[in-house]
Amino acid sequence: MAAADVAGVALSGSGAALVAVLGKFMLAVVLGAIALGFFLRLAGRRRGHVVNSPRMPAWVRAVSVGLAAVEVALLVEATNLPVRFDQAGFEPWHWILVLVALAVAYPLNRKRSTNPSLEDMN
Repeated sequence: MAAADVAGVALSGSGAALVAVLGKFMLAVVLGAIALGFFLRLAGRRRGHVVNSPRMPAWVRAVSVGLAAVEVALLVEATNLPVRFDQAGFEPWHWILVLVALAVAYPLNRKRSTNPSLEDMN
């Protein structure tokens, strides 16, 4: 019986170490994938003459802001993220999530509105 207890303690200790090693490995895989994507993006840029694109209309910026605000509002409501002071579970850092979502949604909407084809989104 004592041998089983010793084996159980050894296995429980090795399980925690295994989880720590696997967690670090997964983090390395994710960071490696991000770095690979970054370098492939830099390598994929063309080195030629720069073609001046036409100026975008003035309404594109306003539409992009409005569409980003609507998208983030729908996302907040769909996930039931408490962003008002009177809501249960409200935390001030929830607004950081909302601002990050706006910062991501605005450029994507602006790019989509100036070039609506799906082939150029890649």
